[in-house]
Amino acid sequence: MDRVSVNGAELEVTVEGSGETIVFIHGAGIADSYVPVANDPAVRGHYRTVRYRRRGYGASSPVQGPVAVAEHASDCRALLGELAVEQAHVVGQSYGGAVALQLAVDAPEVVTTLALFEPALLAVPSGPIFFEQVAPVFQMYERGDRVGAVDAFMAAVSDPSWRRNVERTVPGGVEQAEKDAATLFESDLASLGTWELTAEQAATIRQPVLYLIGSRSLPVIREGRDQLRSWLFRMEDVVLDGATHFLQMEQPSAAAAALADFLKRHPTTA
Repeated sequence: MDRVSVNGAELEVTVEGSGETIVFIHGAGIADSYVPVANDPAVRGHYRTVRYRRRGYGASSPVQGPVAVAEHASDCRALLGELAVEQAHVVGQSYGGAVALQLAVDAPEVVTTLALFEPALLAVPSGPIFFEQVAPVFQMYERGDRVGAVDAFMAAVSDPSWRRNVERTVPGGVEQAEKDAATLFESDLASLGTWELTAEQAATIRQPVLYLIGSRSLPVIREGRDQLRSWLFRMEDVVLDGATHFLQMEQPSAAAAALADFLKRHPTTA
């Protein structure tokens, strides 16, 4: 991966292909989660894809404590600027979906479309319940069981077979997630708890929006989807049967096909 300097940090970046630009913003924990979608024939060869590791992941600049969602959105905007990208299709999963939404609010001029893969909107009725459920995982991490905490958290948001599903499509992804555990627990999850998208902010998002959700998603995700649907100007959703929160790694071809179909109907030049 190349390294690009933005906002006083260095981010690992991979840019491939040509055509309209898609920037992929990964979620919390697995920095290369979008590799299988970006490399799928439905996407690869048709678009210029930009995948990067956010601060605190891989060899990107480390973080000390929480980095706000808005700061990550600023990093993405600056990265696109460094790559001379004026407009991009923005794809974000989980925490990365929150970053994508914030980017559309803060810099709408650079966002052609939004494709949200189960974005993390936790200010919904089941949000507090979710945090209660994962509280023991934080305690495990605080006791020094980094690997066990990563395993428990990933199983909670996906299912107990998450390791097998990740390694099948993102070789080395589990090991990297364990190395990046401090960013997951001390930065991403901490900052996510203080982030909220308001109805007023959502109303400013006029770009076409795709919402991709797994049929086995958590209640907090389904509630977030319903909330966004009521707020956004135009949003369509696609359900991947049998998928969990890690849908882009469990069913990459189906996710890529849904994304490609959406982008063909909403080109940058339209």
